[in-house]
Amino acid sequence: MNYRSKLFILTGIYGLVATFVAEQLFSNYYIGEFGLNVLPINFFELLIFGWAFFAFLITLITISVLVKRNTDPVGFKKRFNFLIPAFMSWIILFLLLKLNLSHIIVPIALGLFGLILINLNRFVSSKLMYMALLLILLGVVSFFLPKLNWIFIYTGFGILPIAFGLILLRKSKRQPELS
Repeated sequence: MNYRSKLFILTGIYGLVATFVAEQLFSNYYIGEFGLNVLPINFFELLIFGWAFFAFLITLITISVLVKRNTDPVGFKKRFNFLIPAFMSWIILFLLLKLNLSHIIVPIALGLFGLILINLNRFVSSKLMYMALLLILLGVVSFFLPKLNWIFIYTGFGILPIAFGLILLRKSKRQPELS
């Protein structure tokens, strides 16, 4: 298994787990279990944001470990083209949260993730453009269907990266047979 396919599959798994935990926190907050409902809503939103950022950091650590194990070095340009837009996206999402615009965080997050992948398209695979466009489309649709935000989050941050990783894995397994 090449490191790129493993990277997308692991990222998708982390996304699914992080989304599941966040969804459980939300449902327990509104039901009133575990004493979460006594937290002020602003603190609870920061807790959820912190959980998402923690999942992002775990993903970055996994990426750096997989890249270091790889014999093909990842240059500064690739890292710069991912990290700077990713951290700027987190700043934008945090500012939206501070401005009490939490209802548009999901569509904006999906759109920004899609734009980051469009930026990375030239370094990874031309098929990454399809995933990026699907993420942007999910973001736009989620503006109009806010009640389905959890499905959009599961799809955009979990299912799509896993599917893309499996496509890359299939493509890498098929290539040696053609040579």
